[in-house]
Amino acid sequence: MPHLRNLHVLVATVACLLLVVACEKTTHEAIEKWETTKKGEGKLRDTFTDRSLDPDLSAHAAEVLLRKLEDTYVRTTFEQMESGRRAKVIAKLAPRLWTLARIEGEMTAPSQRQMMAKDMLVDLRAWADQAARDQIDGYLTDWLTGGYYEGRAEAGRHTGAQIIRMLGARAGERLIAEANRIIAAPDQGAKRRKLGDELLLGLAVSGSPEAVKLVLDIFAMDRGDETLPDRAMAALYRAYLDSGGAYPVADGAALQPHVARLAEIAKDDGNSPQVANDAVALLRAAGMPHCLEPLLGMVNHPHRNPRFIWVAVNNSLRCGGPAALPRVAESLATAGPYDHRDLGGATWETFASLGQRDGFIEAARGLLGSRSWVARWIAAETMGVLSAKSEAAKVAELADDKTRLAGYWGDQKDVPKAQRKPEPTLGQRAAEIAAKLR
Repeated sequence: MPHLRNLHVLVATVACLLLVVACEKTTHEAIEKWETTKKGEGKLRDTFTDRSLDPDLSAHAAEVLLRKLEDTYVRTTFEQMESGRRAKVIAKLAPRLWTLARIEGEMTAPSQRQMMAKDMLVDLRAWADQAARDQIDGYLTDWLTGGYYEGRAEAGRHTGAQIIRMLGARAGERLIAEANRIIAAPDQGAKRRKLGDELLLGLAVSGSPEAVKLVLDIFAMDRGDETLPDRAMAALYRAYLDSGGAYPVADGAALQPHVARLAEIAKDDGNSPQVANDAVALLRAAGMPHCLEPLLGMVNHPHRNPRFIWVAVNNSLRCGGPAALPRVAESLATAGPYDHRDLGGATWETFASLGQRDGFIEAARGLLGSRSWVARWIAAETMGVLSAKSEAAKVAELADDKTRLAGYWGDQKDVPKAQRKPEPTLGQRAAEIAAKLR
């Protein structure tokens, strides 16, 4: 029966072919082929998640999926992967990602795939073992500093500032070199190359004292750019005080070697009010004990901005806490006048938000007998705003104080005499506060 025998041979042949297809061995060559086949994506996903395979094969499958812009799937799968296996796959994937992310040409704009690969390196860094993390850090540093930083810093989900903040001072060293290269570059026509906002911020967020020094040097440079001082100081402010939630603020330790310089910037009448305020706030960010003496030295510094004194007072207290209150209160000139809204806004009205209630009450208790009427006034108001009921009797002892609180209602010279409010005495305010405490 030749026909039946031929049919058996045909069935056997088809069965063998099906078996070969079904059992196609997972190799690097097969993974590359699956990028363009109809059922390839499913096979790539299976290879990526198969714990029995060599981690390098799974990493290769992840790379191909990323070339197909399946970054959300890859990232989510890594989140769910067992930590030991995940670290092994990431170690093999990192060099592959760098191949995808690498940009040739200093001024070349990154492509979508290059940005995606760079962002994936950032995402995977947290799960990598130390060796792979160090490797990733090198890749990210090279990616950001290997060309036009301003363009690269703004590309992708993770900004340059976020990445530099994560990488720290080592990346800051590379940015210092990049900034110095721009500073030393020949003028382009009649203009010098601009030091951009992203570069200034990157230097600042690196947390490097040397990078802070360079930003302060840039602040003082005459490069034909009137915006440069404000932009340099704003970069430091965003790095050390208010990132808007984009990254953790940098450690104030990097500011500590530069407190004297920041103090001079704050006191310089030639700088804008915003620059002066930012410099004072940066002094505070340097932390104790470095911030207190420079800030106290500004309390009575003559400045064209009449609000400067209150910025100095408030930041001195934010820097030193309750321990600074006696020195701040007794350093204020007794000549006055003082609007209670200005004085209170810089002192007693902030104490509740600063915490350390008991510390401020204790400091104020010692000021109730001060020779300075300003200090006595601050002490009495502090007891009132912090509801220090146990201090009611001591506050009441000031009820006979005849010192007039000059300027209490602010400048009333343009108010008709009949409508001007009488300025209270310190004794009157003390009596009112003591009555409320009781």
